[in-house]
Amino acid sequence: MTRAHAPDRQPALLRHAPLAVGLIAAAMLTGLAFAAWQANGPALLYGLAANGLAWCL
Repeated sequence: MTRAHAPDRQPALLRHAPLAVGLIAAAMLTGLAFAAWQANGPALLYGLAANGLAWCL
């Protein structure tokens, strides 16, 4: 009797690599946006309030 051929695992890793890279990029962009908001949030809020646009938030 012969054994069944085991599936190759390399294509599965290559198939998931773009998803992993995309998730890492999205996490980095989200982190940068949050850091920018923490640094400049009060100034942005005061600027919007001065222009009467604070209700858009």
